Amino acid sequence: MADGAITVTFDEYTSAKLVERAKAMGISPEELAILAVDNQIFDYGDFQWAEGGDPRAAVSEPLVEEELRDWKEVRPELEAYLGEKLKAKR
Repeated sequence: MADGAITVTFDEYTSAKLVERAKAMGISPEELAILAVDNQIFDYGDFQWAEGGDPRAAVSEPLVEEELRDWKEVRPELEAYLGEKLKAKR
């Protein structure tokens, strides 16, 4: 094993599921296996986060700098925008 690499062999069922899900995601089965294992063993405590950068910490105020608006006001604008985009694709 070089550079801490580990070779893992999965049973037929797990291999088939990895291949199926990876294909649906557009990635290789190896990449999906790496992501799955990383997600299971990742520990936030293993890292030093920049001040305010720890993703476990609650955000005290919205990250959006613009004024927040009510959905009833925004929705017509969004629908008009999406309508124009749809027309442009036709």
